[in-house]
Amino acid sequence: WKRRQPPLHPPPAERRDSMATFSTFETPNPDAGSKPHDKKGQHAKAAPDTRGVKEGTAKRNILRKGSGGGGGGGGGGGGASSGGSGGGKTHRNKLGMLDDGSDVLLGASELIEPGNPLYDEEDGDDNYVLVSGDFDAGSEEAHKAFDPDYRRIVIGPRLALAEFKRQVVSAMQEYFSSEDAEEAVRIILELACPEYHYEVVKRAVSLSLDHKERERELVSKFLSAAFPTLLNADHVRKGFERLLEVVDELEIDVPAASNLLASFLARAIVDEILPPSFLMDPYIAGVGGEVVSQAKRVLSREHQYSRLQRVWGPGDGRAVPELKVEMDNLLLEYLVSGDMVEAERCVKELQVPHFHHELVKRAIVTVLDKSDEEQQSMVRLIVQLCESEVISTHQRTGGFQKIESLLDDLSLDAPEAHKVFEFVRSQVESKLQSTGQ
Repeated sequence: WKRRQPPLHPPPAERRDSMATFSTFETPNPDAGSKPHDKKGQHAKAAPDTRGVKEGTAKRNILRKGSGGGGGGGGGGGGASSGGSGGGKTHRNKLGMLDDGSDVLLGASELIEPGNPLYDEEDGDDNYVLVSGDFDAGSEEAHKAFDPDYRRIVIGPRLALAEFKRQVVSAMQEYFSSEDAEEAVRIILELACPEYHYEVVKRAVSLSLDHKERERELVSKFLSAAFPTLLNADHVRKGFERLLEVVDELEIDVPAASNLLASFLARAIVDEILPPSFLMDPYIAGVGGEVVSQAKRVLSREHQYSRLQRVWGPGDGRAVPELKVEMDNLLLEYLVSGDMVEAERCVKELQVPHFHHELVKRAIVTVLDKSDEEQQSMVRLIVQLCESEVISTHQRTGGFQKIESLLDDLSLDAPEAHKVFEFVRSQVESKLQSTGQ
């Protein structure tokens, strides 16, 4: 190392004071065998240790060893600025800041009084915690594992998975009786097990498979009401994924599980609690197989959104007038499209075999003022439904009797009502007799 030559002109007094920290000791020669000496021939004190103020920071603090020698070990005025009292204590300058030697490079800091635009009352506060630069304290959510009842942080879910499943089944059974979705959501939220919320989707859907259309409609409404307070997108996705993985087991007890699960999937997408991209996922398509394909077909039909809102048929508790509207819609759609297979499927989806007499009556009323071709088309539909045993003989006869009793009133709006009725009834009866029905 080359020794720097002393300056020709001594530094100003204020610079001498600020440089006292570095002028109080000599740099030892590593090749020398003896300890460094000062100008008076006495042994100089060893170089001070430097330690970080906090681990991992670049800011440093000079600590003096030993209990002697106040003021920083020499250098005149430097003792005042270093405040050195010995004994390994942290040295602070007159402003109360840590003396890390930065005043030599950056100049002495001036005290900023209140009222100055640069004044910050938190500058002198040592009670702080260092966090990463991307931390946003304002947007941080409350700890999800904090239990407000016990006023402490709970590590992990409050219940075991088996107990959580039992509580969810109990809550859903109570919901089937009360039909209060908000209460069911509140009960499950109080279990404080957000890690298991995907099981809510799986348990609710699988439980409804053993019930009727009413309970399935209630589950669809519950899933929609629970989003997003109880269920988020990941919970819904994972819940249906688990259902697709066990669909083969579900079909052992419920043979129609695949069809029902496809309807649940389509309804969830229409209710916007599940994105359509879920059906395009390669893993989901591989696990779901025919269930996913059927859900895609249901969603691709005409007017699928309005129809999927009633995917569970009238068994969801709808009133009779609403059911009549559904029948009128499917009959009019059949006359437009001529798709007998689709019309038959829609009739089956209504799940009201005891109400098919109303379908026969409304089929004839629909064509009272239609063309001969449309009347023939309706005859073919009634015959097809009877031959496939969708409509029983008893329901067909009941429908004819019901419309016959209304012909006088119907003739006011459709003068040829008697003629059309006799034509349709005779055509249906003759075609069924020719096939042995």
